[in-house]
Amino acid sequence: MKILRSLISCLFLLNCSVSAQINAGDSLALVDLYYSTNGAGWKNNTNWLNKEVSEWFGISVSDKRVIGISLVNNHLEGTLPASLGNLTALTGIFLSNNNISGTIPATLGDLPVLNYLHLSNNKINDHIPDALGNVKPLLELHLSHNKLTGTIPESLRRLTNLTELMLDHNQLTGEISAGLGDTRIRRLDFSYNQLSGSIPERLGRIRNLRELRLNNNQLTGEIPSGLAPVICYLFDLSSNNLTGSIPADLSNNSTLAHVNLSNNALTGQISYSLGNMSGLQSLELDSNQLTGIIPSSFKYLTRLVHLNLTNNRLSGSIPVGLCSLPDLQVLQLSNNQFTFEGMECVGKKNNISLFANYTYPNQKTLTLNYRNTELSLTAGGNLANNTYYIYKDSVLLETLTGDSTFAVAEGGKYWVEVTNDLADQLTLYSNQLDVSSNIILPLNWLDFTAVNCSDNICLRWATENEQNTSHFEIERSSDGKNFEQIGTRVSANTPAKHNYDATDYSPANGINFYRIKQVDLDGLFTYSDVVSARINTKGVLTIAPNPANNFITLRGILKAEKVTIYSTTGQIFKQWQNVNGNQELNISDLQQGIYMLKVQYSKKETVHKLIKL
Repeated sequence: MKILRSLISCLFLLNCSVSAQINAGDSLALVDLYYSTNGAGWKNNTNWLNKEVSEWFGISVSDKRVIGISLVNNHLEGTLPASLGNLTALTGIFLSNNNISGTIPATLGDLPVLNYLHLSNNKINDHIPDALGNVKPLLELHLSHNKLTGTIPESLRRLTNLTELMLDHNQLTGEISAGLGDTRIRRLDFSYNQLSGSIPERLGRIRNLRELRLNNNQLTGEIPSGLAPVICYLFDLSSNNLTGSIPADLSNNSTLAHVNLSNNALTGQISYSLGNMSGLQSLELDSNQLTGIIPSSFKYLTRLVHLNLTNNRLSGSIPVGLCSLPDLQVLQLSNNQFTFEGMECVGKKNNISLFANYTYPNQKTLTLNYRNTELSLTAGGNLANNTYYIYKDSVLLETLTGDSTFAVAEGGKYWVEVTNDLADQLTLYSNQLDVSSNIILPLNWLDFTAVNCSDNICLRWATENEQNTSHFEIERSSDGKNFEQIGTRVSANTPAKHNYDATDYSPANGINFYRIKQVDLDGLFTYSDVVSARINTKGVLTIAPNPANNFITLRGILKAEKVTIYSTTGQIFKQWQNVNGNQELNISDLQQGIYMLKVQYSKKETVHKLIKL
């Protein structure tokens, strides 16, 4: 075979010499290519080896030199010969979509005017030759969909005229060279490899970068600032191990049409400013750890066609206007923490539009509450559109529409399922709540009164069925709206009937309002009815509060000339001159006990008993 091949080459060379149609070295290199890639089996080998080279299929000739090889999708099978490096006038090699195997000849680095090297979709293996960095005029290097291994040569940084570098779908490892930031690349595709390390911040120096695809690698670290603003069309960093938040400067780019940051470990919230990206057509942020709400500013993304937010921890209401975007065809919200709040619009649009493909199942687990023999939960949406299925011990107990509160008559394990007429893809489920088999009935208020007792207010109340009850808090108000606590009573906490009483020793002049706050052991509480009683102490001196802790005031008079506190044995402890009515008098340093308080006012003198707590 080798002898036959050599004979054919010699005869062919003699023919070329006679006709002076082409450089002899070029001719031999093409013959090598023919035989090393099974030229006889090519899809199209018209005129090869039997006519002038300029007439061979896929070959371009100028000034007796081969300047182009274009045999795309032509069933080439075999390896590339090193003699291709002799075709020194070549400006373009287009051999994509074949079955070429073996390595990329390092001799291709000797081609001084090569602009295009397209070898994508073959079976080429081993590493990318460093020598390719010598081809300074190279504009496009396409090596996608092969079996290349090793690292991306640092020498490629010397290709400062390079506009397209396509190395995707290989088995390349190592880090991305920061030196590529010094090139003029417009399309950079390193996707579907095994690249690691962080994304070089220096890539942000590339100007007019149209497409950046680094997806499906093993990149780590945060997305560097300054990178997103320089990309004018497509930005894909999906399926890596990137952390941190969505770059704050992403929203500065109004020309970006496609952004894909999905399948990473991004955290934080989606910035409201992303609504400024007026050119955005697709935004994919799915499969991260994003929290917070969908910004209401998304209603301004009027060119948006595809929005994917699935598999995050987003919550809150679906913003008004999101489902009304004119071009939005694909909306994916599944596996988040939403309820029906705002979701009815999404479901309605999905059901009435021929173009909409909206998905939103698997959302928040609702919290089932139990209080006063009632179960309740909040599912969002219009209550009239919601249907509640109440299960007890995994058996459907009741179905309700438009009511999220359910009476419980017996103990058991309860949970609730909720559907919505408009958002029909979503079913919400509550947690399972174990209600004691001994149903705890709410405390029963039997009576509560307030009466004037010698210018004090005597309070009395009665209860029954105290279970899980901790204590009572006595509250007073002067307007019936704003209450303050003035005392407590410990609960008996038994089902029997109980009577309680308390006295307000410092009521205000006029009407005083009272209520009792019943507090459970678990912190829940209920209130009694509000009752009132009137005190008329105008012109009558009273001490308030009494008993007292830190301060007392004189009520019912405008001014006292002298106020004296002394012990029951006559020892003086405190004394004040010219005290105004309602002026606070500090008694915090007095010890607990009973004292006498003498007040001299309006040429009168009165003595009062004071209890210090």
